[in-house]
Amino acid sequence: MFYWIFCLLEHLLLCKATQLRLTYYPLVRITKHQLPALDGLSSMPSLPARASPGGSASMMDLLDGFGPTDSPPKPEDNGSAYPSIVAFKSSALKLTFNFSKSPGNPQTTVIQATFTNLSPDVYTDFIFQAAVPKFLQLHLDPASGNTLPASGNGSITQNLSVTNSQHGKKSLVMRIRIAYKVNNKDILEEGQINNFPRDL
Repeated sequence: MFYWIFCLLEHLLLCKATQLRLTYYPLVRITKHQLPALDGLSSMPSLPARASPGGSASMMDLLDGFGPTDSPPKPEDNGSAYPSIVAFKSSALKLTFNFSKSPGNPQTTVIQATFTNLSPDVYTDFIFQAAVPKFLQLHLDPASGNTLPASGNGSITQNLSVTNSQHGKKSLVMRIRIAYKVNNKDILEEGQINNFPRDL
């Protein structure tokens, strides 16, 4: 009895093994020459990785200065925190500074300098220069022009970037030199600016 059962089980196992062998297929090695369409993939430029948020603090820095999410973002109004100043004024020229800061970078102040001609004569070859103490770093962008119309009928603007390594300890201070020509006569004006708003 056990002999027949053993023979029956052996027969079933052999049949199952035959079926399993039939389901395997020979592996085919695919070479590069058989896939010409893939040749160009290695030369395609990779897409730049998108930076992921570093955490809640980074997200707050990004959102700082924006309006509510259900309305378009508005530019940051620094009027109350950093009021404009008349940095320099003579009988012939007025210089106004407007201030702004980028969120998360309190040490650096962006200054927009606006020059206004108070005389009835046009100023040509207009050049503005500035110097700061060692604890400050100053960068000047090119001016919007070098001709200043007479009688306040126009202006020249120039952006400055000042980084204060002693932010919170020392205030900004700047020496300036303004050179221009009036009727082909060289004019030079100099001064020191000490009336910067605090906390710049």
